[in-house]
Amino acid sequence: MSAELLDTDIASRMYIDAGELVRVRVEADEFRDDGQGPPKMTEGVQVRQEPRRARAVSDYSELGLGNVSWWNASQEEDAEGDVLMEE
Repeated sequence: MSAELLDTDIASRMYIDAGELVRVRVEADEFRDDGQGPPKMTEGVQVRQEPRRARAVSDYSELGLGNVSWWNASQEEDAEGDVLMEE
């Protein structure tokens, strides 16, 4: 962990819990289609772990990204539905 994070006040830290909605920016994506077709009858039934076929590299360290609850807690809407940030 970064020394800066360890020096922050515990009450002001923001965490991401399992199941929470997070906004991210996808930086790269990879797809692999190396399927080998159905197994041959002579091989019988085999259990094997499938490799990942897709991978996405993302970042949430920019303004407006991260846990949605962080942003919803600091935003209000005016009468016209525009989002106002608290200062």
